[in-house]
Amino acid sequence: MDKQVIDPEGVYRLLLDTYGLSGKWEAETKWEIALGAFLVQNTTWHNTQISIKKLGEVTGLDPIVISELTAEELVPLIYSSGFHSSKSRLIFEWFQWMKSYQFDELAILHDYPDEEGLRKRLLQFKGIGNETADVLLLYIFDQAVFVADNYARKLFTGFGLAEAADYMSLKRYVEERTQLSLEEWQDFRGQILNFGKVFLRGKGPHEHELFEGYVVQ
Repeated sequence: MDKQVIDPEGVYRLLLDTYGLSGKWEAETKWEIALGAFLVQNTTWHNTQISIKKLGEVTGLDPIVISELTAEELVPLIYSSGFHSSKSRLIFEWFQWMKSYQFDELAILHDYPDEEGLRKRLLQFKGIGNETADVLLLYIFDQAVFVADNYARKLFTGFGLAEAADYMSLKRYVEERTQLSLEEWQDFRGQILNFGKVFLRGKGPHEHELFEGYVVQ
């Protein structure tokens, strides 16, 4: 059977129309989202939630209060997330940077009006790689970017896209061919994440019926 050719935006519509999984990041504030992005690296979301809960009990997740903690004081609060020394240092340095802008992301965007320039600045933080930088751009700074995380690469590999083998190649491919609103970009990331957790965990990149009828070009 011939497969239907779709573009990356078609993948978003397909996920949304077929499964309609929640694409919303369940967090009260942008500060909680940033902490989640830092803490979830190399651990489970369950462990991350434990750390966020402990941080919340001590700081109320108030950025000003968090910025007053030293990296050493942060360690026992985020211990469940592992790599606590490096993650506490990242949280400390991030909130000190944000404090220098009075915790105003618009002030940062004034200094870094170009998305690529802001991305390069984020990548200067030890502990922030491509995926975390794009998560911050998408959810904290409201930039329309694609997060080409492991689930995204697995998804697009299933659709036969060669560019899915590499983070930056997939990111560029999708962004150059997709016109979505900020809310849709955020939902797209959430749809992919939840589809991966529900349907692709423990499976190979082609082991789902969704891939049988479509190819991405």
